[in-house]
Amino acid sequence: MPLGDSLRILVLDDDERDFEILKRHLGSFKRPFYNITHAQNLSDARIAISENKFDAALVDYRLPGGLTGMDVIREIGGRSAPFPIVLLTGVSDAELDREALQHGAYDYIEKSALTREILERTVRFAISSHQHEKKLRELIAEAKEQAAINSRIISVVSHEMKSPVRSLIGYCDHMIAAGENQGAADSIRKMKAASIHLEDFLNNLSEFVKLDKGAAILSASRFNLRTMLEETVSFFEPFAIHKDITLRLRAGPECDAFYVGDQLRIRQILINLIKNAINYSHEGVISITIAVADGRLKGCVSDQGVGMTEEKAASLTQPHFAKENLGGDLEGGMGIGLPICIRLLRMMNGGVSIKSQPGKGTKVFFGFALQEAGKPARRGAPPPARAAGAQ
Repeated sequence: MPLGDSLRILVLDDDERDFEILKRHLGSFKRPFYNITHAQNLSDARIAISENKFDAALVDYRLPGGLTGMDVIREIGGRSAPFPIVLLTGVSDAELDREALQHGAYDYIEKSALTREILERTVRFAISSHQHEKKLRELIAEAKEQAAINSRIISVVSHEMKSPVRSLIGYCDHMIAAGENQGAADSIRKMKAASIHLEDFLNNLSEFVKLDKGAAILSASRFNLRTMLEETVSFFEPFAIHKDITLRLRAGPECDAFYVGDQLRIRQILINLIKNAINYSHEGVISITIAVADGRLKGCVSDQGVGMTEEKAASLTQPHFAKENLGGDLEGGMGIGLPICIRLLRMMNGGVSIKSQPGKGTKVFFGFALQEAGKPARRGAPPPARAAGAQ
Protein backbone atom coordinates (compact mmCIF):
# COMPACT_ATOMS: atom_id res chain seq x y z
CA MET A 1 0.00 0.00 0.00
CA PRO A 2 1.69 3.28 -1.08
CA LEU A 3 2.67 5.90 1.52
CA GLY A 4 1.87 9.59 1.15
CA ASP A 5 4.28 12.41 0.26
CA SER A 6 3.92 13.83 3.77
CA LEU A 7 3.88 11.77 6.98
CA ARG A 8 3.05 13.08 10.43
CA ILE A 9 5.14 11.48 13.19
CA LEU A 10 4.68 11.79 16.97
CA VAL A 11 7.89 11.52 19.01
CA LEU A 12 7.37 10.87 22.72
CA ASP A 13 10.79 11.28 24.35
CA ASP A 14 11.85 13.55 27.24
CA ASP A 15 15.50 13.57 26.11
CA GLU A 16 16.06 16.66 23.96
CA ARG A 17 19.32 15.32 22.55
CA ASP A 18 17.69 12.05 21.39
CA PHE A 19 14.82 14.02 19.89
CA GLU A 20 17.18 16.23 17.90
CA ILE A 21 18.92 13.15 16.51
CA LEU A 22 15.58 11.66 15.40
CA LYS A 23 14.47 14.98 13.94
CA ARG A 24 17.76 15.39 12.00
CA HIS A 25 17.56 11.86 10.55
CA LEU A 26 13.92 12.15 9.46
CA GLY A 27 14.42 15.73 8.24
CA SER A 28 17.12 14.61 5.84
CA PHE A 29 14.57 12.95 3.58
CA LYS A 30 12.96 15.03 0.84
CA ARG A 31 10.28 12.40 0.09
CA PRO A 32 8.33 11.61 2.04
CA PHE A 33 8.42 14.77 4.11
CA TYR A 34 8.26 13.96 7.83
CA ASN A 35 6.16 16.42 9.85
CA ILE A 36 7.33 15.83 13.44
CA THR A 37 5.48 16.62 16.68
CA HIS A 38 7.45 16.40 19.92
CA ALA A 39 5.89 15.39 23.27
CA GLN A 40 8.04 15.18 26.39
CA ASN A 41 5.48 13.35 28.55
CA LEU A 42 2.28 11.34 28.29
CA SER A 43 0.04 14.35 28.99
CA ASP A 44 1.54 16.26 26.08
CA ALA A 45 1.17 13.16 23.90
CA ARG A 46 -2.53 12.86 24.77
CA ILE A 47 -3.13 16.47 23.74
CA ALA A 48 -1.20 16.00 20.50
CA ILE A 49 -3.13 12.83 19.62
CA SER A 50 -6.46 14.56 20.24
CA GLU A 51 -5.50 17.47 17.95
CA ASN A 52 -3.68 15.65 15.14
CA LYS A 53 -3.93 12.60 12.94
CA PHE A 54 -0.59 10.81 13.11
CA ASP A 55 0.81 8.22 10.72
CA ALA A 56 3.16 6.71 13.33
CA ALA A 57 4.65 7.28 16.77
CA LEU A 58 8.19 6.82 18.13
CA VAL A 59 7.95 6.21 21.88
CA ASP A 60 10.85 6.06 24.33
CA TYR A 61 10.74 3.12 26.73
CA ARG A 62 11.56 5.20 29.83
CA LEU A 63 9.24 8.16 30.42
CA PRO A 64 8.81 10.74 33.20
CA GLY A 65 6.68 9.82 36.22
CA GLY A 66 7.76 6.21 36.32
CA LEU A 67 5.83 5.36 33.16
CA THR A 68 7.17 3.21 30.33
CA GLY A 69 6.54 2.90 26.64
CA MET A 70 4.45 -0.20 27.41
CA ASP A 71 1.96 2.00 29.30
CA VAL A 72 1.63 4.23 26.24
CA ILE A 73 1.16 1.26 23.92
CA ARG A 74 -1.59 -0.17 26.15
CA GLU A 75 -3.36 3.18 26.48
CA ILE A 76 -3.36 3.91 22.75
CA GLY A 77 -4.59 0.42 21.88
CA GLY A 78 -1.64 -1.70 20.77
CA ARG A 79 -2.13 -3.17 17.31
CA SER A 80 -5.64 -1.69 17.17
CA ALA A 81 -4.39 1.86 17.71
CA PRO A 82 -5.10 4.47 15.00
CA PHE A 83 -1.38 4.51 14.12
CA PRO A 84 1.60 2.16 14.59
CA ILE A 85 3.99 2.56 17.51
CA VAL A 86 7.74 1.96 17.36
CA LEU A 87 9.49 1.63 20.72
CA LEU A 88 12.85 3.31 21.35
CA THR A 89 15.15 1.49 23.79
CA GLY A 90 18.41 2.59 25.38
CA VAL A 91 19.96 -0.86 25.53
CA SER A 92 19.60 -4.16 23.71
CA ASP A 93 17.28 -6.44 25.71
CA ALA A 94 15.71 -9.49 24.02
CA GLU A 95 13.08 -9.91 26.75
CA LEU A 96 12.08 -6.26 26.49
CA ASP A 97 11.86 -6.53 22.73
CA ARG A 98 9.53 -9.54 22.96
CA GLU A 99 7.38 -7.77 25.54
CA ALA A 100 7.07 -4.72 23.29
CA LEU A 101 5.90 -6.79 20.34
CA GLN A 102 3.45 -8.73 22.53
CA HIS A 103 1.91 -5.47 23.77
CA GLY A 104 1.38 -4.24 20.22
CA ALA A 105 4.49 -2.33 19.18
CA TYR A 106 5.21 -2.73 15.48
CA ASP A 107 8.96 -2.64 15.98
CA TYR A 108 11.70 -1.42 18.29
CA ILE A 109 14.94 0.49 17.72
CA GLU A 110 18.02 0.48 19.92
CA LYS A 111 19.12 4.10 20.19
CA SER A 112 22.82 3.26 20.23
CA ALA A 113 22.48 1.52 16.87
CA LEU A 114 20.22 4.17 15.34
CA THR A 115 21.07 5.28 11.81
CA ARG A 116 19.23 7.33 9.23
CA GLU A 117 18.54 4.25 7.09
CA ILE A 118 17.37 2.05 9.99
CA LEU A 119 15.01 4.74 11.27
CA GLU A 120 13.48 5.46 7.88
CA ARG A 121 13.06 1.78 6.99
CA THR A 122 11.52 0.96 10.40
CA VAL A 123 9.02 3.81 10.23
CA ARG A 124 7.96 3.04 6.67
CA PHE A 125 7.59 -0.68 7.44
CA ALA A 126 5.50 0.04 10.55
CA ILE A 127 3.17 2.38 8.65
CA SER A 128 2.77 -0.05 5.75
CA SER A 129 2.11 -3.00 8.09
CA HIS A 130 -0.43 -0.98 10.06
CA GLN A 131 -2.30 -0.04 6.87
CA HIS A 132 -2.46 -3.66 5.76
CA GLU A 133 -3.64 -4.85 9.18
CA LYS A 134 -6.28 -2.13 9.31
CA LYS A 135 -7.59 -3.20 5.91
CA LEU A 136 -7.59 -6.83 7.00
CA ARG A 137 -9.56 -6.00 10.17
CA GLU A 138 -12.10 -4.12 8.07
CA LEU A 139 -12.50 -7.08 5.71
CA ILE A 140 -12.89 -9.49 8.65
CA ALA A 141 -15.52 -7.23 10.22
CA GLU A 142 -17.41 -7.05 6.91
CA ALA A 143 -17.22 -10.84 6.53
CA LYS A 144 -18.56 -11.38 10.05
CA GLU A 145 -21.36 -8.92 9.45
CA GLN A 146 -22.27 -10.62 6.18
CA ALA A 147 -22.12 -14.06 7.85
CA ALA A 148 -24.50 -12.84 10.55
CA ILE A 149 -26.87 -11.49 7.90
CA ASN A 150 -26.71 -14.78 5.99
CA SER A 151 -27.45 -16.75 9.16
CA ARG A 152 -30.50 -14.60 9.89
CA ILE A 153 -31.74 -15.00 6.31
CA ILE A 154 -31.30 -18.78 6.45
CA SER A 155 -33.07 -18.97 9.81
CA VAL A 156 -36.02 -16.91 8.58
CA VAL A 157 -36.35 -18.81 5.29
CA SER A 158 -36.11 -22.17 7.04
CA HIS A 159 -38.71 -21.17 9.63
CA GLU A 160 -41.12 -19.75 7.06
CA MET A 161 -40.91 -22.84 4.83
CA LYS A 162 -41.35 -25.45 7.55
CA SER A 163 -45.02 -24.71 8.25
CA PRO A 164 -46.30 -25.04 4.66
CA VAL A 165 -44.16 -28.15 4.11
CA ARG A 166 -45.61 -29.80 7.22
CA SER A 167 -49.10 -28.86 6.07
CA LEU A 168 -48.35 -30.40 2.66
CA ILE A 169 -47.27 -33.65 4.33
CA GLY A 170 -50.52 -33.67 6.34
CA TYR A 171 -52.62 -33.14 3.20
CA CYS A 172 -50.78 -36.01 1.51
CA ASP A 173 -51.59 -38.34 4.42
CA HIS A 174 -55.24 -37.32 4.23
CA MET A 175 -55.45 -37.83 0.48
CA ILE A 176 -53.73 -41.23 0.68
CA ALA A 177 -56.17 -42.37 3.36
CA ALA A 178 -59.22 -41.12 1.45
CA GLY A 179 -58.15 -41.97 -2.10
CA GLU A 180 -59.34 -44.98 -4.07
CA ASN A 181 -57.28 -44.55 -7.24
CA GLN A 182 -54.01 -46.50 -6.84
CA GLY A 183 -52.21 -44.42 -9.46
CA ALA A 184 -53.15 -41.19 -7.72
CA ALA A 185 -52.14 -42.67 -4.36
CA ASP A 186 -48.69 -43.57 -5.72
CA SER A 187 -48.21 -40.04 -7.02
CA ILE A 188 -49.27 -38.59 -3.68
CA ARG A 189 -46.81 -40.87 -1.86
CA LYS A 190 -44.02 -39.59 -4.09
CA MET A 191 -45.14 -36.03 -3.37
CA LYS A 192 -45.09 -36.81 0.35
CA ALA A 193 -41.60 -38.31 0.09
CA ALA A 194 -40.37 -35.16 -1.65
CA SER A 195 -41.99 -33.02 1.05
CA ILE A 196 -40.34 -35.06 3.80
CA HIS A 197 -36.99 -34.71 2.06
CA LEU A 198 -37.46 -30.92 1.94
CA GLU A 199 -38.48 -30.79 5.61
CA ASP A 200 -35.40 -32.81 6.54
CA PHE A 201 -33.20 -30.39 4.59
CA LEU A 202 -34.76 -27.40 6.37
CA ASN A 203 -34.15 -29.05 9.74
CA ASN A 204 -30.52 -29.62 8.79
CA LEU A 205 -30.20 -26.03 7.63
CA SER A 206 -31.49 -24.72 10.96
CA GLU A 207 -29.18 -27.07 12.85
CA PHE A 208 -26.15 -25.99 10.85
CA VAL A 209 -26.83 -22.32 11.61
CA LYS A 210 -27.06 -23.12 15.34
CA LEU A 211 -23.85 -25.13 15.28
CA ASP A 212 -22.02 -22.45 13.31
CA LYS A 213 -23.02 -19.75 15.82
CA GLY A 214 -22.21 -21.97 18.82
CA ALA A 215 -25.87 -21.81 19.87
CA ALA A 216 -26.62 -25.56 19.78
CA ILE A 217 -27.06 -27.13 23.23
CA LEU A 218 -27.71 -30.81 23.93
CA SER A 219 -31.01 -31.60 25.62
CA ALA A 220 -31.21 -34.87 27.57
CA SER A 221 -34.41 -36.91 27.77
CA ARG A 222 -35.38 -40.50 28.62
CA PHE A 223 -36.25 -42.71 25.63
CA ASN A 224 -36.36 -46.33 24.49
CA LEU A 225 -33.44 -46.81 22.12
CA ARG A 226 -34.87 -49.74 20.13
CA THR A 227 -38.18 -47.94 19.58
CA MET A 228 -36.36 -44.86 18.30
CA LEU A 229 -34.17 -46.98 16.00
CA GLU A 230 -37.11 -48.88 14.52
CA GLU A 231 -39.10 -45.68 13.93
CA THR A 232 -36.13 -44.02 12.24
CA VAL A 233 -35.39 -46.96 9.94
CA SER A 234 -39.06 -47.47 9.03
CA PHE A 235 -39.20 -43.81 8.00
CA PHE A 236 -36.90 -44.70 5.07
CA GLU A 237 -38.77 -47.81 3.89
CA PRO A 238 -40.65 -46.02 1.05
CA PHE A 239 -37.41 -44.49 -0.25
CA ALA A 240 -35.58 -47.84 -0.06
CA ILE A 241 -38.35 -49.79 -1.78
CA HIS A 242 -38.41 -47.27 -4.62
CA LYS A 243 -34.70 -48.00 -5.31
CA ASP A 244 -34.94 -51.77 -4.69
CA ILE A 245 -32.86 -51.46 -1.50
CA THR A 246 -33.31 -53.63 1.58
CA LEU A 247 -32.91 -51.96 4.99
CA ARG A 248 -31.70 -54.17 7.86
CA LEU A 249 -31.59 -53.01 11.47
CA ARG A 250 -29.29 -55.02 13.70
CA ALA A 251 -29.67 -53.80 17.27
CA GLY A 252 -28.30 -55.74 20.24
CA PRO A 253 -30.62 -56.84 23.09
CA GLU A 254 -29.24 -54.04 25.27
CA CYS A 255 -30.91 -51.54 22.92
CA ASP A 256 -34.35 -52.57 24.21
CA ALA A 257 -33.96 -50.35 27.27
CA PHE A 258 -34.35 -46.73 28.27
CA TYR A 259 -31.41 -44.39 27.85
CA VAL A 260 -30.79 -40.72 28.64
CA GLY A 261 -29.55 -38.49 25.82
CA ASP A 262 -30.57 -36.01 23.16
CA GLN A 263 -32.99 -38.24 21.27
CA LEU A 264 -33.69 -35.68 18.53
CA ARG A 265 -29.97 -35.14 17.78
CA ILE A 266 -29.26 -38.90 17.82
CA ARG A 267 -32.15 -39.45 15.43
CA GLN A 268 -30.86 -36.62 13.23
CA ILE A 269 -27.45 -38.29 13.00
CA LEU A 270 -29.03 -41.59 11.98
CA ILE A 271 -31.32 -39.91 9.45
CA ASN A 272 -28.41 -38.16 7.75
CA LEU A 273 -26.23 -41.28 7.61
CA ILE A 274 -29.04 -43.54 6.33
CA LYS A 275 -30.15 -40.92 3.81
CA ASN A 276 -26.61 -40.64 2.43
CA ALA A 277 -26.40 -44.42 2.14
CA ILE A 278 -29.65 -44.52 0.15
CA ASN A 279 -28.65 -41.59 -2.06
CA TYR A 280 -25.37 -43.28 -3.01
CA SER A 281 -26.91 -46.73 -3.58
CA HIS A 282 -28.92 -48.07 -6.50
CA GLU A 283 -29.73 -51.51 -5.08
CA GLY A 284 -28.54 -54.02 -2.51
CA VAL A 285 -28.62 -53.97 1.28
CA ILE A 286 -28.12 -51.15 3.75
CA SER A 287 -27.35 -52.38 7.27
CA ILE A 288 -27.70 -50.29 10.42
CA THR A 289 -25.83 -51.97 13.28
CA ILE A 290 -26.12 -50.59 16.80
CA ALA A 291 -24.64 -51.76 20.12
CA VAL A 292 -24.23 -50.16 23.55
CA ALA A 293 -21.52 -51.07 26.06
CA ASP A 294 -19.63 -49.30 28.85
CA GLY A 295 -21.64 -46.11 28.50
CA ARG A 296 -21.07 -45.70 24.79
CA LEU A 297 -23.17 -46.35 21.71
CA LYS A 298 -21.27 -47.76 18.74
CA GLY A 299 -22.89 -47.95 15.35
CA CYS A 300 -22.25 -48.57 11.67
CA VAL A 301 -24.26 -47.72 8.55
CA SER A 302 -23.01 -49.82 5.63
CA ASP A 303 -24.18 -49.85 2.03
CA GLN A 304 -23.35 -51.57 -1.25
CA GLY A 305 -23.40 -48.35 -3.26
CA VAL A 306 -20.93 -46.50 -5.44
CA GLY A 307 -18.30 -46.09 -2.72
CA MET A 308 -15.31 -43.75 -2.86
CA THR A 309 -11.53 -43.75 -2.69
CA GLU A 310 -9.68 -44.07 0.63
CA GLU A 311 -8.35 -40.53 0.23
CA LYS A 312 -11.85 -39.12 -0.25
CA ALA A 313 -13.20 -41.09 2.70
CA ALA A 314 -10.37 -39.90 4.95
CA SER A 315 -10.84 -36.25 3.94
CA LEU A 316 -14.54 -36.29 4.87
CA THR A 317 -13.77 -36.80 8.56
CA GLN A 318 -10.99 -34.22 8.92
CA PRO A 319 -11.66 -31.32 11.36
CA HIS A 320 -11.81 -28.77 8.53
CA PHE A 321 -14.48 -30.72 6.61
CA ALA A 322 -17.45 -29.66 8.75
CA LYS A 323 -16.67 -26.00 8.03
CA GLU A 324 -15.21 -25.99 4.54
CA ASN A 325 -17.47 -28.47 2.74
CA LEU A 326 -20.96 -27.19 3.44
CA GLY A 327 -22.98 -28.34 0.46
CA GLY A 328 -19.90 -29.90 -1.13
CA ASP A 329 -21.92 -32.48 -3.06
CA LEU A 330 -25.54 -31.35 -3.00
CA GLU A 331 -26.50 -33.29 -6.10
CA GLY A 332 -25.18 -36.57 -4.73
CA GLY A 333 -26.85 -36.04 -1.40
CA MET A 334 -23.88 -35.34 0.89
CA GLY A 335 -25.03 -31.76 1.32
CA ILE A 336 -24.85 -30.49 4.91
CA GLY A 337 -25.81 -33.82 6.49
CA LEU A 338 -22.34 -35.23 7.16
CA PRO A 339 -20.85 -31.97 8.50
CA ILE A 340 -23.76 -31.78 10.94
CA CYS A 341 -23.20 -35.40 12.03
CA ILE A 342 -19.51 -34.75 12.65
CA ARG A 343 -20.14 -31.69 14.78
CA LEU A 344 -23.04 -33.22 16.73
CA LEU A 345 -20.98 -36.33 17.48
CA ARG A 346 -18.17 -34.15 18.81
CA MET A 347 -20.64 -32.41 21.09
CA MET A 348 -21.64 -35.85 22.43
CA ASN A 349 -17.99 -36.84 23.05
CA GLY A 350 -17.98 -39.06 19.98
CA GLY A 351 -16.60 -39.30 16.50
CA VAL A 352 -16.93 -40.84 13.06
CA SER A 353 -14.75 -42.79 10.63
CA ILE A 354 -15.39 -43.96 7.08
CA LYS A 355 -14.16 -47.01 5.17
CA SER A 356 -15.02 -47.28 1.51
CA GLN A 357 -14.00 -48.72 -1.85
CA PRO A 358 -15.10 -47.50 -5.27
CA GLY A 359 -17.88 -49.74 -6.57
CA LYS A 360 -18.07 -51.80 -3.36
CA GLY A 361 -19.89 -49.52 -0.97
CA THR A 362 -19.21 -47.54 2.18
CA LYS A 363 -19.19 -48.17 5.91
CA VAL A 364 -19.63 -45.24 8.29
CA PHE A 365 -18.63 -46.05 11.87
CA PHE A 366 -19.73 -43.71 14.66
CA GLY A 367 -19.92 -43.65 18.43
CA PHE A 368 -20.78 -41.36 21.32
CA ALA A 369 -21.43 -41.36 25.06
CA LEU A 370 -24.87 -42.74 26.02
CA GLN A 371 -25.90 -43.75 29.53
CA GLU A 372 -28.69 -46.16 30.40
CA ALA A 373 -31.46 -44.53 32.43
CA GLY A 374 -31.18 -45.15 36.14
CA LYS A 375 -27.49 -46.05 35.99
CA PRO A 376 -24.71 -43.69 37.16
CA ALA A 377 -22.50 -42.14 34.51
CA ARG A 378 -19.32 -44.05 33.79
CA ARG A 379 -16.42 -42.74 35.87
CA GLY A 380 -14.12 -40.49 33.90
CA ALA A 381 -16.67 -39.79 31.16
CA PRO A 382 -16.54 -36.10 30.20
CA PRO A 383 -19.77 -34.07 30.24
CA PRO A 384 -21.58 -33.26 26.99
CA ALA A 385 -20.15 -30.29 25.14
CA ARG A 386 -21.63 -27.10 23.85
CA ALA A 387 -21.14 -26.37 20.18
CA ALA A 388 -18.13 -24.22 19.33
CA GLY A 389 -18.81 -21.45 16.80
CA ALA A 390 -16.80 -20.50 12.51
CA GLN A 391 -14.43 -23.03 15.30
